[in-house]
Amino acid sequence: MTPSQQHETDFYRWTQDQAALLRALPRSSNLLDIENLAEEIEDIGRAEITEISSLLRQTLTHLVKIAVDQEGPSVAHWVSEASGFQSDAVLAYSPGLKQRLDLSKIWKLAKRNAADSLAEYRIAVPPLPEECPLTLEQLLDAEFSPRAAAALVAKVTSSDDTDHGRG
Repeated sequence: MTPSQQHETDFYRWTQDQAALLRALPRSSNLLDIENLAEEIEDIGRAEITEISSLLRQTLTHLVKIAVDQEGPSVAHWVSEASGFQSDAVLAYSPGLKQRLDLSKIWKLAKRNAADSLAEYRIAVPPLPEECPLTLEQLLDAEFSPRAAAALVAKVTSSDDTDHGRG
């Protein structure tokens, strides 16, 4: 695969490879600021990780809210938001990011964000599993359905309390 093709298909891997190639250049006769250029290119790749992680966290946060407050007045909005964040994640994802995404950490933050948001409406979030009930592949599926994904989240909650603490 040429660097140009890699740029189009796996941007993150391209940033890492280009930084390595820059660092391999001879320094004696080169006026390029190689180390800083390489770091900037690597930073662009790291920004991709942050962007995808944020989009997935926001998707999962909305899925938890849908799962917990299934009849709430904001469900339609949360479905729309989850769909938009997930679509943006699909568009921004490149295969080199897969091993760099920490789904466990993203899930932990999403659970906290959802609990904080729902607490403002006096809705308690029942205990959720430690591990994300959705795989990265499910979250990045082009056929993703927020309602179906939220149903999976709801299925793994540790509470049978139907009103979920609504006060």
